[in-house]
Amino acid sequence: MSFKDVIGQPLAVELARRWISRETTHPLLFFGPEGVGKKTLALEMAKALNCLSGQPPSDACDACLSCRKIRDGQHPDVRVVDAALQAAERKEPLEKQQTLRIETILNERHRLLQSPLEGRWKTSVIDDAQRLTPDAANVLLKILEEPPPRTVIFLVTPFRDRLFLTVASRCQPVRFRRLADEEMRQVVRRFYNDAPLGSGPSPMRIIELALGSPGRALRMSREDQIQGVLEAEALWQSLPGQPPNQILSKSDGRGKSRPTRADIEGRIRCLLLPAARALRGGELQATGSVQLIQDALQKLRQNVQPSLVFEQLLLKLARQRK
Repeated sequence: MSFKDVIGQPLAVELARRWISRETTHPLLFFGPEGVGKKTLALEMAKALNCLSGQPPSDACDACLSCRKIRDGQHPDVRVVDAALQAAERKEPLEKQQTLRIETILNERHRLLQSPLEGRWKTSVIDDAQRLTPDAANVLLKILEEPPPRTVIFLVTPFRDRLFLTVASRCQPVRFRRLADEEMRQVVRRFYNDAPLGSGPSPMRIIELALGSPGRALRMSREDQIQGVLEAEALWQSLPGQPPNQILSKSDGRGKSRPTRADIEGRIRCLLLPAARALRGGELQATGSVQLIQDALQKLRQNVQPSLVFEQLLLKLARQRK
């Protein structure tokens, strides 16, 4: 990939090119819907800054050893700080990582303060930055205020309003948007090299359900993922006017096994799709529905019992949509 392959975000790409040409260390905050290219662009910038091809520092060759290492997540000077990294460092299950903790950010700050091992620029991509604990945010704030030379820090989040104001104010904000249908068609063609999707959902169905998110479209190419979306669509349509006992029966899960926290988080995330579609279609009350779903996701990260969060969400959505 290169900057020209980041579809649907021309303003963000232009800002990235200008940022690289200035070689500044001012931190950047990439915010916008999930799956629209925020982390992708951050890593493309890291490749451009460390490319060995000798091209002007405005793009990456995507073929040199540095570019390949960054693409494969193996470059020692470029790291994505997220729940997966924290789980590996703590030797804990991924589903236990509901926040980004102070120990994780302390480790990352220590890494950024060291000299680069291979590249010209050290890069830190802090994904889902809204998950920072207050202590972790305070540690991060110190390095955001005075980044070391040739260091770039990207904060990536779908929820800019949930970041600590002190952290957000130290970064240059870069907004990302949902893609239009024609842009999504370009993305889907690129994903599958113009090949048919076999027995899975059709490309047009994926575009319809993905709501302008290439990342979501890629996940939906799998049967199990699109099944969850279709179940969420059916649940959304059936909620208005149902008695409480019927609503709660829908929280029992797809099978007989007890759903995990990750299962329930996936179902709640899938409910965001019909709610967002209703909002785009002009249903003003859907604004409240989207907020209820986002609040439920936040409660899951506060270790509230997952089944209780889901049940309460269904009841609130049903009352709101009467």
